[in-house]
Amino acid sequence: MKRKSWHLNRRMALKSTGVCLGLPWLEGMANDRSNRPRQRFFAGYFAYGVPMPSDNAADRMEHGWFPLGEGKEYAAPQMHQSIMPLKDKITFLSGLSHPAMRRTSAHKGADYFLTGADLLKTYDKQSISIDQYLAQEMGKETRFQSLVMSSLGGVNRPYRSSTLSFDRSGRPIPAQNKPAEIFRRMFGEVTQSEQNALASRGSIIDEVFNEAQDLNRRLGVNDRRKMDEYLSSVREVERMTERSKRWQNTAKPDIDREGLELEANPTSPEEYLTVMYNLLVLAFQTDSTRIATFQTACEEAGQTDRFPSAIGLPHSSHKLSHEKKNYADVAKYLTFLNDMHANFIKKLDSIQEDDGTLLDNTLCFYGCATSKTHQATNYPIILSGGKNIGFQHGSHLHYGDNVPLSNLFLTIANQMTKPSSRFSDSTGDITEVVG
Repeated sequence: MKRKSWHLNRRMALKSTGVCLGLPWLEGMANDRSNRPRQRFFAGYFAYGVPMPSDNAADRMEHGWFPLGEGKEYAAPQMHQSIMPLKDKITFLSGLSHPAMRRTSAHKGADYFLTGADLLKTYDKQSISIDQYLAQEMGKETRFQSLVMSSLGGVNRPYRSSTLSFDRSGRPIPAQNKPAEIFRRMFGEVTQSEQNALASRGSIIDEVFNEAQDLNRRLGVNDRRKMDEYLSSVREVERMTERSKRWQNTAKPDIDREGLELEANPTSPEEYLTVMYNLLVLAFQTDSTRIATFQTACEEAGQTDRFPSAIGLPHSSHKLSHEKKNYADVAKYLTFLNDMHANFIKKLDSIQEDDGTLLDNTLCFYGCATSKTHQATNYPIILSGGKNIGFQHGSHLHYGDNVPLSNLFLTIANQMTKPSSRFSDSTGDITEVVG
């Protein structure tokens, strides 16, 4: 293609002004291969499972979560109608689960949802989550290697995690839950106190390394192993510190906060989830990160458990999930969560990028680690987007117990990063979701 006068080279733009770092993909950049849109990955989670009336029940399509029928001719229940205009860009999956956790207490869901680790008896076997596995490669060129969010924030405690993300050593990564702070970190100025903290952290790390190496020479075999694990954690902090130092003098994207309800909190779930999803869109659109997770509601008593009451329902989400006959209220609540997620997917699809949309360059994985009455099998899952990454949609795919969810994670990893033969307890790829 002959280069036009209006064609832009993104690398030249980056050199000319740091503000351009956050530029979305522009049509004028199409001539330069280095300007091709970036691949992104999103994983979302909701708690406590879904209503599952029998296929011949009168309220099957009114209150059920799973589609009726398989393949491309399936029928979606009412609670999914908000996302159905994008039917050709979504796939429903059923039957998948993590085999090691099928007999677990269902409230552990967020802990193993993205890892597939065997946490049935001990937390020591926790492993890396699929988002962080991808972030090791896909997060190298962005200011933030990944964005970890939840409505509760932090990590909470084992078996009630408020984060979906775990590093290569299985350690939980604290989630952010305050919209104003998330916006400030992504688009606000780097404060002097943050710069000072980075400098101090570097000095402390150097001192820790020197002392630890000296101590290591006097330890026995078992203690050396424990010390190696500790030093591995310190090296991870060191790597993150150096990354932050490299970016602190690079201008952030200039984003107007007008229209963003950054003071929203979980007591007003519609406003809160809306702004959190909008921040995710901005993070991807400005290439601030290419990997993100969001635990919309947690398996923990507290504000997120009260989401239903804030939309006019009489019970907590936990209590609603135990209903075994009248599914009207829990279906109304899940419709609300589905609508919030659908709005996010639609917004990604409304943003043009290259020869498609931001959704076409973003694979979105959304679901729960339990099905009927907290049973840790047959996870309800929606896969969206990623057309330009090689994913194909438009079907309801059902799998038996012999197919672990990690097979899907392996497929995602192989499409988006270097080829691999295994992720967690995977046994092979799921070829039906790729073209």
